Amino acid sequence: MRRIRALLVLRLLLVANGVVVSAVGAMCLAFVQRPAGVIFAAGAWLLAGGLFGLVPFTDPYRPVRRSRPRAHGRHR
Repeated sequence: MRRIRALLVLRLLLVANGVVVSAVGAMCLAFVQRPAGVIFAAGAWLLAGGLFGLVPFTDPYRPVRRSRPRAHGRHR
């Protein structure tokens, strides 16, 4: 059984960290010298996109997928 509170806390942490990393990327773009600032900002935004991409996996009300039981006799 999945714990709803744990998933909600994890979801909150993913969103909060995504917002912070996005802000750090924006600050790098604005205040760091051009070639390095653009690279760091792009890396930070990719990381933030990955964090935001993980948010749907923490949905506490998502149905649990169950795998089909294997047929007896033939194993692959």
